[in-house]
Amino acid sequence: MLPFKYSGSNVELAALADGLTEDIVSGLSRFSYLKVIARSSTSRYAQGAVDVRSAGKELGARYVLEGALRLAGAKLRVAVQLVDAATGAQIWAENYERNFSPEAVFELQDELVPRIVSTVADMYGILPRSMSEALRSRSPEELSPYEALMRSFGYGQRATAEELAAALSGLESAVRKAPAYGDGWAMLALLYVQDYAQGFNLHADSLTRGFAAAQRAVEAAPTNYIGYCSLAQALFFQKEFVSFRNAAERSVALNPMDSSCIAFLGEMLTYVGDLERGLALAERAKQINPHHPGWYWYTDFYNSYRQGDYPGALNFALKVNLPGHWAHHAFMAAAYGQLGERDAAAKAVRDLLKIRPDFAVTIRQDLDKWWEPGYVERLVEGWRKAGLEIEGVASISF
Repeated sequence: MLPFKYSGSNVELAALADGLTEDIVSGLSRFSYLKVIARSSTSRYAQGAVDVRSAGKELGARYVLEGALRLAGAKLRVAVQLVDAATGAQIWAENYERNFSPEAVFELQDELVPRIVSTVADMYGILPRSMSEALRSRSPEELSPYEALMRSFGYGQRATAEELAAALSGLESAVRKAPAYGDGWAMLALLYVQDYAQGFNLHADSLTRGFAAAQRAVEAAPTNYIGYCSLAQALFFQKEFVSFRNAAERSVALNPMDSSCIAFLGEMLTYVGDLERGLALAERAKQINPHHPGWYWYTDFYNSYRQGDYPGALNFALKVNLPGHWAHHAFMAAAYGQLGERDAAAKAVRDLLKIRPDFAVTIRQDLDKWWEPGYVERLVEGWRKAGLEIEGVASISF
């Protein structure tokens, strides 16, 4: 992270540039899987033009984040870019335009820093996503522990059984090679429990494995927010909701700038009845990382559908846009069914059964893991209206 540049004479803007630099470095340092160069090592680049490739080589950094501030009247533009220092190629760039007021400098910092940090660094951020995609062509067992971790982040973008199997294979190899690797144990725990939660059944004892791995993660790295996120997930599916809430809040406190954990913890908090807190976390996650995967909208779907707002629920389901994930099609089918949209409901059911042909048989067993019975029955009602033949429930023709 190079110092943000400001070449004018406005003292408040110079202070803002310093504040943004300091807070972004601090925010990036919360992500244990990123090695961030200390600000003291980059301060010599504060003045004058900088060749990113030369700076990266001198610092031993593969990627460089830099920014600049410009003021026109009361309008402030903050330009930020992420560059591959090895090639000089720009990976990501964004301009943030805001009204500038010296009295609101801290508020501006508090708004921009989480958005920049999360967009770049969280599990679905530009940098991890780029690194994960670059590793997809390699066999999971060939990866180093760190590479296996980065490769595993690709699961959240696709949420398929095949993607999960590849991620688990790499992480299992990673913790064998590095038994004290906290990040590896944390992500392994998260994905073991996803195997249970999604009904993929790659392992018969995936929830037990996930809880044990989460405990290993927290022991190996007590300040690792992913460890507490994975522990919270395991406790949620074990129906230990008091302990779940404690672990969830611990994860958020350790890193309030990781949209992925915030979104998932917000989703689960909503499902256990903490609607205000859960919805607020889910909304914050979408705001700080606008490049988030579609499942961030599942919380909003749940809230609308449970209230009988089926047009709203359908709107959120359409925003998900995860064609490989069974829940995306299941939620669309339920919403279309409740709205009486016959053709669209039938198509959503067909798409669902292509991915999960046994869905009608395993439906209650799978969904009782997530939601209370009343909500499950309302979903079943939607699927029944969509024409899905569910065991023990007669379908309805339009």
